[in-house]
Amino acid sequence: MTGFYLRHEIIKPRSIVSGVIWSALDSAVGQALALAIYVIMARLLSPQILGIVATGALALDFCRAVLIESIAIAVQARAEPKDEDYTASFWLIAGLSLLAALLLFAASGVIERLSGLADLAVVLKGFCIVVAVQGLSRTHEAWLTRNQLFRSLAIRSLSSISIGGAVGIVLASQGYGILALVGQLVSTSLISLVSLWTLTPWRPGLRFSRRSAAELLSYGRYVALTGITNFANANSDLIFVTWYTGAAGAGFYSLAKRLVNAVSTVIGNALNRVFFATIAGLQHDREASRSTLVDFVMYTSMLTAPIFAGIAALAPDLIVDFFGSKWIEAAPLLSIISVTGFLTTIGLYNHSVILAFGKPHWQTWLTLIYAASNIAIFIVAAPFGLVAIAVGYVVRAVLLYPLSAGASLRILSIAVRRYLSALMPALGGSALMVAVIVGVSHTLPSLSPWLRLASLIVLGASIYLFAVLLTARPAAFRVWHELSIRIRRSPLRKYGQEE
Repeated sequence: MTGFYLRHEIIKPRSIVSGVIWSALDSAVGQALALAIYVIMARLLSPQILGIVATGALALDFCRAVLIESIAIAVQARAEPKDEDYTASFWLIAGLSLLAALLLFAASGVIERLSGLADLAVVLKGFCIVVAVQGLSRTHEAWLTRNQLFRSLAIRSLSSISIGGAVGIVLASQGYGILALVGQLVSTSLISLVSLWTLTPWRPGLRFSRRSAAELLSYGRYVALTGITNFANANSDLIFVTWYTGAAGAGFYSLAKRLVNAVSTVIGNALNRVFFATIAGLQHDREASRSTLVDFVMYTSMLTAPIFAGIAALAPDLIVDFFGSKWIEAAPLLSIISVTGFLTTIGLYNHSVILAFGKPHWQTWLTLIYAASNIAIFIVAAPFGLVAIAVGYVVRAVLLYPLSAGASLRILSIAVRRYLSALMPALGGSALMVAVIVGVSHTLPSLSPWLRLASLIVLGASIYLFAVLLTARPAAFRVWHELSIRIRRSPLRKYGQEE
């Protein structure tokens, strides 16, 4: 099977490998920084504080998913977006974001009283600034992404996360509590805004194209509805957790989910940015699109399946070593939720195929099904506690994943057997790895916590590599061969100059 890189070099002037490198730097290093900052903040603050902020962040996520992303994705999905399209996108997003920020500010007190969470209004008022600021920068991010200028996006991420994190840590160490997390997020969004406007050569014009705006809104309405159902799908568990267990339970649950999401974002979003930009330019070449999807799924699963399987097996050690014993209640939740991390990394490609090939209403129906099933499961599971909610979340994800995968396979006319063949080496090797780690962890002699964790990680990685080479050596070597050849032919200094 020929790699997708060779085919796309004819279509794209920049190497896809260059995009992968810079996009991976953006996600991997950025998320590593964010995670390190989060670990420090979790050690300095209580589960109750993190739970309140996580609950308040639901309002921020809703505004972003429904108002901001619907227009941004619409302009990115166009085969050849023009300047007037980006300008219309900017003014639409900026206006909707400002309106949402004002409404959120006015409703913050009412939301606090209804939720019963003290200081929630302070969090929501701080997030109003974040919503408005993101509305002024999201189109610039879309422009950079569509033109595959991932180096600029990486610079933006690293600078904003670093400075915002420093602000949060200083405030937390000085005893500002919940204001430390609010200050961190507001600072991060402001630095991101300045960076994007500085690094993006494009500027919005004053001439507003009604035709472009109408086309973006027409496409974006499906994405917005999808955003609503995606929000319910992704966050209804935290809503039920907060309602039934309070701020502390929300803190434990959000920490476990945050860790899984951080890892899936590092890998999944980095590759999906490149995948979406690539697949959007291949709308008239189904064979190239088919091979691209299968290749991305195979490469991604070989990388992410052992990572999430390892997290599941080592959750207690990871929680205690990194966060301290006060967070131990998050360990079983982390083990369970890690399953969804793997599905997320490969499921992002299904979403991109559906959007790139002009089927946003398909995604809308899928997410409606997901949201309805999630809420139904949580209504039943929530009274039984945190673990029951986590199990319900995973069971729903596993049972319904074939719907999104089936939609992308149908669009590209890919046989199910071909898709499954790309997954089996990684899944088989990961299962063997988990069995060995669990068995050995109960027989290890008394070791220091960090030495124990390091030993189990090395053992698990060795077992996985052995299993993959034993059962799927051609696929493993094909992945290595493709990547090594393309990286050797890709002088990073040259790409940096081009971008």
